Amino acid sequence: MDRIKRHNEEIRYKAEYRAQEMKVYPSKLEERMQLLLNGWHVFYEPQKIFYIKEEDGWIARYYIADFYIPSKRIIIEVDGKFHDKHTQHDKMRTRTIQEHYPGVEVLRYKWKDLSDKDKMEELMELLK
Repeated sequence: MDRIKRHNEEIRYKAEYRAQEMKVYPSKLEERMQLLLNGWHVFYEPQKIFYIKEEDGWIARYYIADFYIPSKRIIIEVDGKFHDKHTQHDKMRTRTIQEHYPGVEVLRYKWKDLSDKDKMEELMELLK
């Protein structure tokens, strides 16, 4: 087995393990967003893995999106307090995903946003 294939299999295994763990133990914010999306009858993929590959196929890194709505090509990230101190990392992550997955839009919501009726109505309209 060649080096790239072996490396990619290891990365995929780690990513899938972590994504599965995140599905089993969602954050309170993720649970809240799940309730909203389910109530709106939106099909989504929770903890969707996005691989960032180099030209030779080597997986350089991966990102696990909280929710991916394939019909709209939208990623929804729900950001807890941890993200308050990591805004630059989040911006870089969003930029990287959009560079490697053209046409995918990344939307970020905080706890207060999930309680904001206007913001949630905007999101619901966008996902229809």
